[in-house]
Parts: sequence; C-alpha cells; structure tokens
Amino acid sequence: MSIKVTVDTTPNEHALKFNVYKKILDSGYKTFNSPEDAKDFPVAAKIFENADVVSVFVMAEPGTAFVTVTKKPEASWSDLKDKIVEDIKASAT
Repeated sequence: MSIKVTVDTTPNEHALKFNVYKKILDSGYKTFNSPEDAKDFPVAAKIFENADVVSVFVMAEPGTAFVTVTKKPEASWSDLKDKIVEDIKASAT
C-alpha cells in the first residue's frame, strides 16, 4: 500500500512541510542537522541523500507524522520536492 504524503508551505521559503499519513516516530520529535545525525533514522537518512538538504525535522502526531525539510538557499524546490516525497514513501514502509 502506498503511503500518502502531502506538502505544505511554511513561513520559511527554504522549508517545506511534508505530511506523512503513517506513523514514522513513536512520540515527540527529532531534529537532524547532518547525514551523520540521521544515520539511524531511515526517513531522514534517505532525505539527506539530496545534497541540497540542510536539515530534517520529524514530529510525531497521532497515527501520522510530519517532516519539515530545509534546503540550501540556492537550491530550487522544483528540483527537490518530488524527490523528497519519493524518498519519504520509499523509506517509511
């Protein structure tokens, strides 16, 4: 079954919120500021495979989660957004 992921803007033009309709974190939140930070969390580790990603924030919500991804200022969301959605779907199974 495919995981549903929707995307919302944030007040920060360099960050997008990816709503994941699957539980990927038991409770609370996690912040990852480097691929090394994310090595034990598959969803964040996969997102960091994109060189233009600066940070990944994951927040648990009842039965779901959201992932906020911040990119480098010079990077374009048109190049990154769909790839990150696919990364989330691939690694959140």
